[in-house]
Amino acid sequence: MENSAATGPDGGSLGGMSFDDLPESWSDLPLDDPRLAADVVDLLVGHADRLDGCLCLLLLDDGLRLLQPVLVSEGGQERDPRAAAPGIGAVLDDVAAAGGALVFARGRDGSVLLTDTDRVWHEVVLAESRRSGAPLVGAYLATPAAVRSFPAPLGEAAAAS
Repeated sequence: MENSAATGPDGGSLGGMSFDDLPESWSDLPLDDPRLAADVVDLLVGHADRLDGCLCLLLLDDGLRLLQPVLVSEGGQERDPRAAAPGIGAVLDDVAAAGGALVFARGRDGSVLLTDTDRVWHEVVLAESRRSGAPLVGAYLATPAAVRSFPAPLGEAAAAS
């Protein structure tokens, strides 16, 4: 995918990006770099997954390197994100117990502009991340046109200023 509309943590542009930009050693690198994480999301959330809708959790080790991607398809039907909270929480409890972290991505068809449903998915993952103690390293929206980051949560954005 060509991701010329990819955006940074503040919603600003990260420039032209795609998984073609990944260095050969990407799997050995920590995913706390937004450009690298967006490229990995671009690689792992395929075009068909974006068209059908999906939730993708990149489970990271204590060095923030990818251990395992978990991708759950919506099968073309938009699901209620709140119904997924128990399952997300169970996965994140195990991640936290191992000292790991995660990157979240929502794949869907349509515009790169965030929808209310995108924001609810983000809030559900944030809540389970906070509850479990598994840090959320990054959050992304993957559409057929682009991978873009979610803006930082309001409380975290204010603390960073």
